[in-house]
Amino acid sequence: MMLAHLGRRRVAILMKSDVKMERPSDIQGLLYMSFKDNVEEAKVSLVKEMAHQGIRVDVKTL
Repeated sequence: MMLAHLGRRRVAILMKSDVKMERPSDIQGLLYMSFKDNVEEAKVSLVKEMAHQGIRVDVKTL
């Protein structure tokens, strides 16, 4: 539902790196960001990608 609402360029999937998950074919090409132990590990990468897409985020508030 978020994919339909936001559009492909505004959706990222955060997934734990040691989880074996089959990616559905209808969401191929989306941005996948992995983390090892805590989702906080992906925060910097996610903010960089959001900035690349033109979405401004104040890192101090995260």
